[in-house]
Amino acid sequence: MSEETLFVGPGARLKARAWTRGLSPSGRVALVSEPDVWRRWGKGVERALSFAGLAVYRHLLPSGEAAKSWPAVAELMDGMLAAGLGRDAGLVALGGGTVTDAAGFAAALYLRGIPWVSMPTSLLGQLDSGLGGKTGINLAGDKNLAGAFHRPRAVVCDPEVLASLPPRERVSGLGEGLKYGLVFEPALWRWSVENLDALRAGEPRALARLVARGADWKRRIVARDPHETKGPRELLNFGHTLGHALESAAGLGTLRHGEAVIWGMRAALRLSVGGAGLSPSFALEADRVLAGLPVPLPRRVEPARLLASARRDKKARAGVLRFVLLRAPGRPVVRPVAEDAVLRAVAEML
Repeated sequence: MSEETLFVGPGARLKARAWTRGLSPSGRVALVSEPDVWRRWGKGVERALSFAGLAVYRHLLPSGEAAKSWPAVAELMDGMLAAGLGRDAGLVALGGGTVTDAAGFAAALYLRGIPWVSMPTSLLGQLDSGLGGKTGINLAGDKNLAGAFHRPRAVVCDPEVLASLPPRERVSGLGEGLKYGLVFEPALWRWSVENLDALRAGEPRALARLVARGADWKRRIVARDPHETKGPRELLNFGHTLGHALESAAGLGTLRHGEAVIWGMRAALRLSVGGAGLSPSFALEADRVLAGLPVPLPRRVEPARLLASARRDKKARAGVLRFVLLRAPGRPVVRPVAEDAVLRAVAEML
């Protein structure tokens, strides 16, 4: 599975000749988005594709988590089939994480797989969900339980599209950016903390630097472990085991994904002290940074439901919870964690 090419920079979304090279031998592409993103950015991208000599079939998915469902993906593929798109066509996914997850999943399934380009329009998408080729939908109210590994040919990260994000969406994305610093690059963590006000305010140069570093880390890790079978890719899930469980237990859509990951990282820091030997002083320092972000408090969740969701995490083995923990900044490890320790960490935060 080849490594995707990154296109990062202001106006990158409009340079379609560069990022569609080799995408569609037939010269036909499906441009998949959702209503809010389409109104703001869709027509410009559609024109760029036309200027690049491509005929465009447009399809809008439902907004939010409703995009990540069997009916939404089936409707997209039915539309592509009716439009006559063959295996020599391509797909461009323009939107946040729900769009790139669902449209990428459709690209993996349609006619047994067609090439695609991911164009994430959220900070969370540019740092995480729009990269790496993990595509999928939700099942029975839980996140990402059906999917496929199908890496895009290119990922287009344009900081200009982040300027219009609501503050809550930027904070949600920052959770993933801070994760890369904690797990892989302590210097990036220190820089992010020092520039947190600029990042929260949406300052383009600060966001572009964070996206470039975070996206490069994800691309490198995925290249070593494209199907999450060798171990390195698991490390990207710092904060995600409990984050996904909180997101599901609170009701999908109540917490943004990145907000849930921030809660999950705070729990993982606590668990890392006893479970991996992380310095208590660093855990406290990092927790203060994360606690300073304006993240909503999850509504009260039942412990049994929370643990049931956590047990469905892909890192679990024989029903035993396994968490990505930190021995020190930049030194991650995957360890089993007792359920009562998880509940204590949640109780301390909430």
